[in-house]
Amino acid sequence: MPPRLSRCFLPALAIAVLLAAPPLLRAEEPPPLLPTRDVDITYKVTRARARPISERVRWSAAAHLERIDGPNRSTSIFDRQAHEVTLLNGATRTYTKLEGTPRRPSEPDKDAALKRGGEVVVARQRCVEWSWTEDVETHTICVTPDGVLLRLVVDSKTVMEARAVRYRQQSAELFRVPTNYAPALGH
Repeated sequence: MPPRLSRCFLPALAIAVLLAAPPLLRAEEPPPLLPTRDVDITYKVTRARARPISERVRWSAAAHLERIDGPNRSTSIFDRQAHEVTLLNGATRTYTKLEGTPRRPSEPDKDAALKRGGEVVVARQRCVEWSWTEDVETHTICVTPDGVLLRLVVDSKTVMEARAVRYRQQSAELFRVPTNYAPALGH
């Protein structure tokens, strides 16, 4: 090869080899820990010394809103931009607004070192397991590439696991206090 041609060819060859390297050789960033698109998830939640419950979680990704419908007609609406939580009591048709958005057990502390695990399928969705230690407990979450939590395990015990996942646009009405609700007394 003429000297000029080899000098031009070698840098191009080095770049081509780096770009063709398998993804496993590159450092992998953890996925987003909140959904990046609208989704409706039904979870089985296991509680200590109590019967499992079903919980429905809906996300409005653009508005950063989360609605959790639990047992006994209880609903919590988390507004992550306004840093507030609205508690709806369907039995009394009242609501309470609280300041702050508590960190969920499935959210690691901002300084936590996440360790990548394997890929699995939960509720017909592929997810990657990520683990960290908090105090003395080991937390493992399985999250889709678009930030949907499919499973939470704490110290080898499954706490939450998705049963159904439906990607669809969420109505803005779901995240508002119904017009026939009144403020709870004392708030």
